[in-house]
Amino acid sequence: MRILFTWTGVTSYMADCWRALQTAPDVELKVVVEQADSGKSFAAEKTLAGLDCLLVDGRSASGELEETLSAFAPDVVFAGGWRSPTTRRVLAQYRQVPRVFCLDMPWRWNLRCFVARFALRPFLRQFDAVYVPGASAAFYAHWLGFPRDRIYRRLYAIDQARLRAAAPDGPRRGFLYVGRHSPEKRIDLIEKAYARYRELGGTWSVDSYGQGGKFVQADGMPQVYAEHACLLLASSFDPWPLVMLEARAAGLEVVASDRCGNCDELGAFKVKYGDVGQMARQMLAVERGARNPAGGDLASYDCPSWVVRTLQIAREVMACR
Repeated sequence: MRILFTWTGVTSYMADCWRALQTAPDVELKVVVEQADSGKSFAAEKTLAGLDCLLVDGRSASGELEETLSAFAPDVVFAGGWRSPTTRRVLAQYRQVPRVFCLDMPWRWNLRCFVARFALRPFLRQFDAVYVPGASAAFYAHWLGFPRDRIYRRLYAIDQARLRAAAPDGPRRGFLYVGRHSPEKRIDLIEKAYARYRELGGTWSVDSYGQGGKFVQADGMPQVYAEHACLLLASSFDPWPLVMLEARAAGLEVVASDRCGNCDELGAFKVKYGDVGQMARQMLAVERGARNPAGGDLASYDCPSWVVRTLQIAREVMACR
């Protein structure tokens, strides 16, 4: 089976999935990644190492892209990014090939999501199915017109073995936040909950990594997780935080607001959004030995499971043509 993936942005978790996919028997994989900046950075090449991958600048035409598309005849195309010029050129090249749209946009009650149902209809009609991370994006996909039996979940997965390999032998200590310091992440609530936690007698510290905090490359994150005991998320809107999956796979406990969409399936301690007292008490409980219930779906988000799932989606879409 020949599979083409188009993606916008260089992401380590998808690179891990693609590497697992290309080792599957009888699979020939080609990946086209559109990046915002021109040129091939060292970080991008390192992240995508070992893949049959073409990096393109979406802002300009690419002769190399046209050559790649002319030379590769896929049986199925997985494409992400409805505003991506690269995705649109790929779709124009392979008009008769079954396509799956990779949609990670969640539903929000705003004018943009409402209008998209009509503005995107000509574009979305080109696809036979849609692949989404979780419930919020699945709801949005149905709103956009995809029938429920053509909506597939668990778009995201990670190399869990790599995260587990860094697990320490001894006890863990300390809290961790990983991600952007954007308004919906509500870092202020984490700070308030931590102050209350210290008033209750807590002794651990909190470290922050990501935009606005300490910086580390993706390959350094397993060690970061290994040095902490619990991830904190206080988001006001977080439909499917991938960092929660990474933390659980790395053996951390997770305390998260009930606005985080994957708390139940990954077995996080769920607290009411904005309730800093409840979060502080749960943080103290973790320090004193409380442990998350096992996430029943955790194994479904490992790269080997993603390969099985993605190939099944490809077969079903091809059979419908």
